[in-house]
Amino acid sequence: MTRYIVTFLLFVLCFLPPADAQTKFKVGENFLNQHQVRKAKNVFKEYPGNEKATEYLGDIASFEKKWDEAIKYYKDLVEKDPNSAVYNFKLGGALGMQALEASKFKAALMINDIKTYLNKAAELDKNHSEVRRALVELYMQLPAIVGGDKQVAEQYVRELKAINKIDAYLGEAYIYKIENDREKMTEAVKKALQYAQNNPKLIERNYLNYELGERAATLKIMPEAAIGFLKDYAENYNYKDLKSPAWAHYHIAKLQALQKNRDKALIHVNKALAEKFNFPEAEKLKQEILEM
Repeated sequence: MTRYIVTFLLFVLCFLPPADAQTKFKVGENFLNQHQVRKAKNVFKEYPGNEKATEYLGDIASFEKKWDEAIKYYKDLVEKDPNSAVYNFKLGGALGMQALEASKFKAALMINDIKTYLNKAAELDKNHSEVRRALVELYMQLPAIVGGDKQVAEQYVRELKAINKIDAYLGEAYIYKIENDREKMTEAVKKALQYAQNNPKLIERNYLNYELGERAATLKIMPEAAIGFLKDYAENYNYKDLKSPAWAHYHIAKLQALQKNRDKALIHVNKALAEKFNFPEAEKLKQEILEM
């Protein structure tokens, strides 16, 4: 029996990557976690055909807003595993971001693919809150003639209420935003903020901190809560996040200025300017703060 076990272990070991290759891959992941994106990218490029490396490369391309590159990586993954909710979501999301930057004609041609991948991700994972948020925004943004549908958006909000109420309230707020109903939008954002404060474990991804803080700052409501969420976002910023921490500091500076906290406002507007090159909004805000 021992001989068979040894033979089996040797067989398994033959198919494992060498220890040094595993170690190097881990180094790439460490680079990514330490925000050394370029170094991580160079490591993962040495693993062609490796699914996790391909996913990381797609995520890095998304972080760099290189949508063509991201789409190529995610398409490879979907072809390998068409029933992965994660891969379908990432491909649909990258296509959606590319469409936002494309001409109206090109964007219109992309809509069916975007909907196909995002809807499939939602079908494959009944608890995927992020894809449902994306679908709420997609169906509200699109004109009815090309597939926009408020009822579909509202259905996804209902599903979100059973998954993550923070996402549900923010999705609701987005519907009211598109409908120009500021009162209802403000009420929905307040509910999201209050629920997040009482249920911090539901902030499952860092970008939710930014959304909560930015919405509150824009509406000039619950400033202390907004500042807290924005600080958390800046402190936990990573390659999966869409907005530079400069924007978090910018919104904190605005809130501090509204509260007449000149010194704190200056600290954060300076952080915003240090983080982001060519930031006219922050330059203008700094001048206003200096004149307080």
